Amino acid sequence: MASDPPFTMSQDYELLSPQKKRAYPILIEEWEHLKVKISSIQDNANMYHTIGSTLIGVAGSALVTALTLNPLGESNTASLPTIISWCIFVSSSICGGLSLFFGRSQRKVQNSTTNDVVEQMKIIEKRYENEE
Repeated sequence: MASDPPFTMSQDYELLSPQKKRAYPILIEEWEHLKVKISSIQDNANMYHTIGSTLIGVAGSALVTALTLNPLGESNTASLPTIISWCIFVSSSICGGLSLFFGRSQRKVQNSTTNDVVEQMKIIEKRYENEE
């Protein structure tokens, strides 16, 4: 072992030490509270928007069908397919509009839940503002 040659490197390396970063010590209870809040956030609003958009598309198709089945000026009486098309148009327009409305309301509720978590984090930050 004494006869082993000394260890040499063929390139020079500059070792960098990690820079100091600022950190907040946080209580375990507060951290668990934030985890519970974040895990309770759900994104179901897309379902309402998807259903609403689909129903509005159905309403558009029914409107085109109703207008083309009985062109204006051809007859004063509406046929059964025309009446069905108008019924589909009206019902799908109402349901689609309500679905989009509820989707927007759901999005507002989710944003308030997200804001609750952000507010809790701001409370933690305020605790350490005086030490800066």
